[in-house]
Amino acid sequence: MKQEQAAPEVTLTINPIEDICQALFETEESAKKSAARKTVGAMTQRPWQQLPSRLRSAIRSDVGHLADHKTREQIVALGYSVEILGQALRDLGRKIA
Repeated sequence: MKQEQAAPEVTLTINPIEDICQALFETEESAKKSAARKTVGAMTQRPWQQLPSRLRSAIRSDVGHLADHKTREQIVALGYSVEILGQALRDLGRKIA
């Protein structure tokens, strides 16, 4: 009798935080990046220090690029909450109008 070998199972790990980070680190504007900003903006109930460090880095990177060309109100309109934006700017040592 021949024994049939079971095909190896493929497991797919989904990490939504990593997807958000990758979208925020992108240099091009996209719908994915816009959705990531809005998702992060909704995380205001979670203290900044409790966010994963890679996510904080991605937010700082995106906010740093935006702060070069946009006002505080324009960045909030893109989806970031006032709290998240304020903390990212403090971490960057930057102030914008």
